[in-house]
Amino acid sequence: MSIYKYLLKRILLYVIVFYIAISLIWILVRFAPGDPALTSYIRIITPIGISISPEQLEALKKKAIVELGYDKPIQIQYIIYLYRVFTGDLGISIYFASPVSDKLRELIINDLILIGPAIISSWFLGNYIGAFAARNKNIDRILVPMIYILTATPYFLFGLVMVYFIGIEANQYFGNFFKPVLSQTDIRSFLTSPSYTTFIEFMRAYTLPFLSMVLVSTGGWASGMRSLMIYELESNYARYMESIGFSDNKISSYAFRYAINPQITGLGIQLGTLIVAGLALSSVFNYPGTGIALIYAINFRDVFLIQGIAIYYTLMVIIFNFIIDILYIIIDPRIRYGFIGG
Repeated sequence: MSIYKYLLKRILLYVIVFYIAISLIWILVRFAPGDPALTSYIRIITPIGISISPEQLEALKKKAIVELGYDKPIQIQYIIYLYRVFTGDLGISIYFASPVSDKLRELIINDLILIGPAIISSWFLGNYIGAFAARNKNIDRILVPMIYILTATPYFLFGLVMVYFIGIEANQYFGNFFKPVLSQTDIRSFLTSPSYTTFIEFMRAYTLPFLSMVLVSTGGWASGMRSLMIYELESNYARYMESIGFSDNKISSYAFRYAINPQITGLGIQLGTLIVAGLALSSVFNYPGTGIALIYAINFRDVFLIQGIAIYYTLMVIIFNFIIDILYIIIDPRIRYGFIGG
């Protein structure tokens, strides 16, 4: 099998996964008790602050049924839903009073600003610390308890600890540099008018949520890499290399090459975890990403926004896992040479 056929198979697989996911989302929304989609749309088209009669409410309900396509057969409704998803029409958000697609573009940028650097930083830092701990027994005794504590700590709890001890108690020693809340204004000012002043203001608010996500994730990566390195260093090839005179550094470098592959696979899984972490940290730091938007959407029963965020999360995880598949081909010579040999 060639590399192109392999990638084509992966693309087809992910398309099927995405199709099944958005179909399940439609089923959950369409057949939920009380028909929340219809209720949400009626709230959108109902004039604010005006009392309406039962007859007017019934007329609005009929209008909403026609606009949503609920007067058509169920299979036609499903086709209309798929068409709207693939054309980017995800409905109107009640909370934000704007198209869901437009609002998601803004929220996605905010998510990438936090989650992207957090994933990369924690992955490199955690793998380095884990490999270093596996090679140095004395340091391993010190690092292991810290790694396990970080791994077992929930993101939101660690965020609260960071807010209290750094954002409040220790902040007086830093000249009140750290801000416990990151607003949309901080992000927009930095992106639209980048300067030293806007960068400093942005970092004041960005540091605490970033560190909260990175430190907890680093504990997980370090724990995984430490276990993998210990396994590789005790394997037969490592013992053979040691017996014929290879240096410890050389043996460790080969062990690291094998140990890093499962960690690359874990990146795709970790993205889902960090999405959940984003939900938790959004409530702690009021971070203006999809996490806080989802909380507002649930509280206001904003069905179209909930549906849009669910589709966005699904697509984000699929794309990220496809990138991991490509990285595997580039990094792992066994897979690459297997394609060439085939």
